[in-house]
Amino acid sequence: MSEGREKKYVTVSLPIGIIKAVDALIRDPGYWPSRGAFVREACLEKIWVERRKLKALRNAVEMSANPCEVEGLAGGLNQGISPR
Repeated sequence: MSEGREKKYVTVSLPIGIIKAVDALIRDPGYWPSRGAFVREACLEKIWVERRKLKALRNAVEMSANPCEVEGLAGGLNQGISPR
């Protein structure tokens, strides 16, 4: 890559099971034109959700409340990630 140019995209590896589920979703309704479009939208939605949780957590801490008692934060910020 030439000097001064920034990369605009990166490659991410996903388990084949997730890709098959994505392919089925983009094939049936035809709403998303590609895997990339679906994944981009899914990532943006996840970013919005996590930002809202972080904002609620910060507000709870500022008010000296127990952050885990704030609605939607019980169990931590990464509820969708299972331990290995």
